[in-house]
Amino acid sequence: MYKAALIDMDGFLINSEELYLEANKIYFKQFNFEFTEAMHRQGIGQKFNKWITTVFLTDKSGEEILQERNVVFFDLVAHKLALLDGAQELLTLLHGNFKTALVTSTERSYVDIVFEKTNISEYFDILVTGDMITHGKPDPECYNLAAQKLGVEPLECVVFEDASVGVLAGKNANMKVIAVPNQYNKGDEAFLQADLVLDNLRDITLEKINLL
Repeated sequence: MYKAALIDMDGFLINSEELYLEANKIYFKQFNFEFTEAMHRQGIGQKFNKWITTVFLTDKSGEEILQERNVVFFDLVAHKLALLDGAQELLTLLHGNFKTALVTSTERSYVDIVFEKTNISEYFDILVTGDMITHGKPDPECYNLAAQKLGVEPLECVVFEDASVGVLAGKNANMKVIAVPNQYNKGDEAFLQADLVLDNLRDITLEKINLL
């Protein structure tokens, strides 16, 4: 019997992936650097300040790029951030039946903004954010920490992800994984490692979870 639901945020619960792509296109245009959708797909689920320096060569540090890009991103968030279809209902289902953790590669300050905009903080027993971990996904550190904080074993956890690196992180932690790929990464081979792949959040039911 599963005891805990470990839930990703960006692209799984909220429409942030499209906002990240838009913000990156706007920010990098000043450097005559075209930030493509293919780059966006590559970076989904990873710690941006570490990943970006592998595709954009500059004297700036990854952290400096992140802070500057976030000025653009947070402006978009203020006007366009929204829960994805079915997210509220899914969180109600999971929080009513399992211990719940929000597990994200992003910083706590951003999570607080999301909570303020969406009012979903009440659905989570604990948080694991990017500033609490050393190694980003696909390393299992974030999910291992979530299980530890909830007081459960990895085999008692189900991970909910939209990103291929998140699927790998969950499997590397020896947990079951349900994936709902986003519009930018459908067809990624990593999803073959998920225990269940669904088209949208409304397809996730308690019966399907318990049958994993």
